[in-house]
Amino acid sequence: MENFQKLALDDTFQFSCHPGIECFNRCCSDLNQFLTPYDILRLKKSLKLSSGEFLKHYTTHHIGPRSGLPVVTLGMLKHKNLSCPFVSKVGCAVYPDRPGSCRIYPLARIIQRRPNQSTCEEFYILIKEPHCLGFEESKEWTVREWKQGQAVDLYDEMNDLLMDIISLKNRSHRKGLTHKENELFYLACYDLDGFRDLVFEKRLWKTHPVEDHSSKDLEQDDVALMRFGIEWIKGRLFGDSSTNHERGS
Repeated sequence: MENFQKLALDDTFQFSCHPGIECFNRCCSDLNQFLTPYDILRLKKSLKLSSGEFLKHYTTHHIGPRSGLPVVTLGMLKHKNLSCPFVSKVGCAVYPDRPGSCRIYPLARIIQRRPNQSTCEEFYILIKEPHCLGFEESKEWTVREWKQGQAVDLYDEMNDLLMDIISLKNRSHRKGLTHKENELFYLACYDLDGFRDLVFEKRLWKTHPVEDHSSKDLEQDDVALMRFGIEWIKGRLFGDSSTNHERGS
């Protein structure tokens, strides 16, 4: 942990990354890149692919040993030192839609909810990797300024919705989900276009009311559909009797 420094929003750090720096692109190889549902939404739209196509060609998935829930990781190029498939000599080919953890680097956002505590504690970790020369640059930021510059607010908001599912899973004291439940979780959270087909085949908005969104929103707005999918999976897998009647479908 000596390479990690804990920071609050108004704490400062020195860092800059640009093509002229010697270590440029080194952080894009030899890594295990987890993808959140919102990461996948942005990447598949950037690449003009369906979510199913993106997941098939660019990712792998497994059951997280700690969460017991499906986890998606970006498939790295084994013949290129496990480098990201989207990195090039001039930088990231999907830069405007890069994953949230890439956007906020060299910071990591940590959310903790202690037992019997309703609110979450939020703080940030400064990750100083030995290969990174960005810390030798003179540019100074507060954490708040860095976050604003990297446009991570919507990423944080959507990722927190996923954390709600993990929290529900932990409170349920279930060690794992059934195979069918894992498939539903994967569909609703990661395979957004596949989930849209299910929504309209089963008319799920009829059995699970959609707050502030119409069926037209679910058809045309990926973010609205993702919000609905996360709420639906919370009710389907961990909800009360008002949502569990849909289990038989």
